[in-house]
Formats: sequence, structure tokens, C-alpha cells
Amino acid sequence: MESLLQLPTKNKNYGKILQITDTHLFADGSRALLGVNSNTSFLAVIDEIKNLSRTYDLIVATGDFVQDGTKEAYKFFAEQITTLNTPCVWLPGNHDNYDYMQSVFANYRLLDNKIVLLSDKWLIILLNSQVEGQAYGLLSSSELLFLQKNLDKYCDRNALVFLHHHPINSNCHWLDQHILKNSVDLEKIIQNYPQIKGLGWGHIHQSQDHLWYTCKAFSTPSTCVQFKPNSYDFGLADKDAPGWREIILTNDGMLETEVFRINDNRFVPDLSQNGY
Repeated sequence: MESLLQLPTKNKNYGKILQITDTHLFADGSRALLGVNSNTSFLAVIDEIKNLSRTYDLIVATGDFVQDGTKEAYKFFAEQITTLNTPCVWLPGNHDNYDYMQSVFANYRLLDNKIVLLSDKWLIILLNSQVEGQAYGLLSSSELLFLQKNLDKYCDRNALVFLHHHPINSNCHWLDQHILKNSVDLEKIIQNYPQIKGLGWGHIHQSQDHLWYTCKAFSTPSTCVQFKPNSYDFGLADKDAPGWREIILTNDGMLETEVFRINDNRFVPDLSQNGY
């Protein structure tokens, strides 16, 4: 199956992307993750985006959709994200069941495309860093080849790459045990392909921004609970609200990005928890 999706942009000068990540949803909407009702916080994020009248050309959902492993939780994600009336592409996280994602999301026209050509200027590539049964990530040789092949094929375009796992240390020791294990392989590609202007991920439930050679590299907050920054052991952030990231891709090859959060943080986690 051809994995290419071609999209125009609503504005002739730039494209706009919404990144949503780490929703950790349940089939039972009364359940909570670390004291936060993740279904309700996800709905709050969707409502906030609508209230802000933010419109996007593409939604990229970067993994850990569900916490309980159920098809019903994937359905809940699909039902809500489609209310934004924007094409949505996705990739799996370490908590995800890829078969369930494919079967459920197809019914809601959530696109399994891993290559997006946005206008005639940008190439967006989605990578699968999931290792079944493991919390850490790895990009297989086939995924690395897929990345390089498409960077070569569309060498006249600027590129934005997404994956689930963090390739750059988060400064949280407990999280960095679950990093992308072969980040050095990705680093070589970033170094050798300056057309890659951006690299985005989820997984660490924090907002971070880096410069990796000439590439802007960033993580995006979860739509539910946030992890405490710069923490050696497991810790939760009690003042960081659920959020999302907006990415603007200009026709002249610039990438601008900003994190947004819901206005009132009524989703306070249970700080007594020491893991999940």
C-alpha cells in the first residue's frame, strides 16, 4: 500500500500542524492515571483548541493513546479527534497495540500514512520506535532506511520527522532508561541531512526544546499527567497542565513552534504515586 498523503495548506505562506501525544485513555471514563482522569483531560484539550479557534492542516498523534489496552479506548480517541475536522496521522507508543490501532482507526478515517507531502514545500515523516513489550524505543534498520530513502526521494523539500521515544536525554534518570536506544543512528541522519528542520516526540510527558545540529528537536506535553522535570527518580509535576504543541512550517523553510496548555489546571495528579 502506498503510504503517501498529499495535502494542501489553508494559508498559501505556511502550513500548521497540531501535535497531540500521550493521551493514555481508558474504556471506562471514570478511571484515572496517577490521579488524573485522562479521558476528561483529553476532552478539555480538544475543547480548548476549539475555543481558541485554532485551525490546522494536519494533526500528528505521537503515541501512547490508551492505558488499558482496549479497542474501546482507541475508539474514544478517534471519536473525539475527528471532531476537529482535520486529517490525522499517527504512530504507536510503547503502550499501544498496533493491530488495534490499525483496525479501529481505519473505521474513523484516521490515516495510516507515514509520509505526508504538505503543500509543495514540506515533507513529514512518521517513524515507528515501538519495541513490543518494552518501554524503551528502537528504530529498526528498515525504519532508518525508510527515513533516508524518503529524504533522498524528496530532497527538494524541507523535512519534519516524528517518533514516540525521546532520542535526546531528558535529564530525568528514570525516564532516560526508556530512551530511544539507537539514537546515535538517528543523530547521524540528522547530521547528514540538513533538510530536516524539525524532530518531534512524546513519551516523556514534558515540554522540552533542543537544537540538534541545525534541527529543532522538541517534546510535547501529554494531554493528561505531566512528569516532573530534572528528576532522578519517578516524579509528577503538580503545576504543569495538560497541553499540546502547534508547529508552523513556512514556505521559506522556517519552523516555528509553541506549546499550549489548558487555562485552568484542575487536573492535579496524585503526588504520592511512585510509578505506573
